[in-house]
Amino acid sequence: MNNFGKIKSKILKKLTEAYAENTLKQNTKNLFKVIKKNKDFKEMYLFYEEIENKYFEDQDTAKLYVEELSSILKQKASKINAFCEVINMSVYDTQIDENQLYDSIDQLLEEDNLTNIEKKVIAKKKLVEHLTTKKQVQEKAKETYTVNENLLHAVLANNFNVLYESSLNDEQKETLKSIISLSDEDVKNKVGEIKESLYNKVNTLLSESTDNSFKDKLTDVKKEMDSMSPTKYNYYRLKELQNGLD
Repeated sequence: MNNFGKIKSKILKKLTEAYAENTLKQNTKNLFKVIKKNKDFKEMYLFYEEIENKYFEDQDTAKLYVEELSSILKQKASKINAFCEVINMSVYDTQIDENQLYDSIDQLLEEDNLTNIEKKVIAKKKLVEHLTTKKQVQEKAKETYTVNENLLHAVLANNFNVLYESSLNDEQKETLKSIISLSDEDVKNKVGEIKESLYNKVNTLLSESTDNSFKDKLTDVKKEMDSMSPTKYNYYRLKELQNGLD
């Protein structure tokens, strides 16, 4: 199973859409009941989520991590190959945006052969770059998960209903619904608009600040924004950043 990242993204989207639109059908409930019972699948699911914020200060450590990761992931994936095939049948028609990080990890799951050496080298290089980039945009998430992360962890902790009703306020629920309902074209336009606004804001702060430490953080924020593709999740992250800077 070399497309675990795509399956993960489809599962999360299917869940968020079902709850946000109040259309949680029995087959969807059964899907998540099955997922929660598979320990190896849950472990892989959480790993893909957690690596988004993982950071190493030096490149050598990041390279060693990626090399070790390649063999371990293959072992883990082999245990859930048949299970993933079954789950994929339930979410195959769910449309998702590209996630470059997940695609790079998925590339490592492929069996080694002469035809995919270049792809694997490029994937490892991208992973090292990701792991050695500070995730300044995610600072707020250290105190509280984003909406999508809330949904994910709630599902795996078997308490989604409690979290959705009690932990998310009305504004967060409305934000979730509005973002999910956007078309891909709308997301692309809105991400472009909010990025432009944030760049102007960050550049103004850079020109006005005399604090070198703060300026370094702002520079890292700009780099992080540069790497963010136009997805619904990234749109939410950018909105959170915008709220933090206002």
